Amino acid sequence: MWNRIVVSDQNRGVYGALVHEHLRQRRALFYERLGWDIPHSEHIEQDQYDRAETIYILIERGGQVEGYARLLPTSARVSYGAMDYSYMIRDATLGLLPGIPSGILGSRRAPSASTIWEVSRLEASGKAALTALFLTIAEFLEEAGAVELLAFTRKSFATIVRGIGFEAALVGAPVDYGGKPYCAISMTWGAAERPDSSDSSESSGGPDSAPSQAEPLRLAG
Repeated sequence: MWNRIVVSDQNRGVYGALVHEHLRQRRALFYERLGWDIPHSEHIEQDQYDRAETIYILIERGGQVEGYARLLPTSARVSYGAMDYSYMIRDATLGLLPGIPSGILGSRRAPSASTIWEVSRLEASGKAALTALFLTIAEFLEEAGAVELLAFTRKSFATIVRGIGFEAALVGAPVDYGGKPYCAISMTWGAAERPDSSDSSESSGGPDSAPSQAEPLRLAG
């Protein structure tokens, strides 16, 4: 059964080992396998969007992290010396992230609101884990009073999230990123599919079902 975990600054010490494991998996995927030019250390991948207000959604089963996502409100701001950062999509539109075109939102202005959040650095071991991941994201955002979720990802990901019950719309025109069509996607979750009890649990207990052997589902950015 899944453990669906929301990690904030207040409880990060409790889940430190799982947070570190997801950062290790991020390095293995985004830096080692996909070859992205991103900040990393010898063991983990972290950047300027991993900070106090960052929320991590982790899907764990049998001690293994099978899904993860990073959330930030679009109202977030932080300064590193002379550099000011907010969230990834907005910073890209300001030309602060080389490699990501500044026009990814088209005519839409980058939002700055506590009701609009960004999701990035997302991976799941298969559809069941992805559904549990997005269910947990939806529940968290509802409690936070959010109404929209933004991502910069593969164009095809809109179809994937629609398949688990989310509404998804492309924002701006797709751009070439790493040789593939990427774009900003706006998501809402009023009709999000609820996984059955055999796939999802908020606490440990009961026999674990077999892990999914499907190709991992990845949301870039």
